[in-house]
Amino acid sequence: MADDYGLKPGEGKILEEQGKSIALFNDGGDVKKFSARCTHLACDIEWNGGGRTWDCPCHGSRFSAIGEVIQGPAKRNLDAA
Repeated sequence: MADDYGLKPGEGKILEEQGKSIALFNDGGDVKKFSARCTHLACDIEWNGGGRTWDCPCHGSRFSAIGEVIQGPAKRNLDAA
């Protein structure tokens, strides 16, 4: 079984890996890994456990748990890590 980083299915968190901030989400099978930087202006995103989204506090962009843009101003999905 792949490393689950201590995440239960449906959970996300941010951690440092090899000097970079990484967003992790356990989809119930694999842990998805993304850059923890918003693709709009590179602010640090945060996990919203209630909505199961990655939210950017700087300008309001929201991304799905698997890194897809839900709400702009970001126009690109989160970058893979």
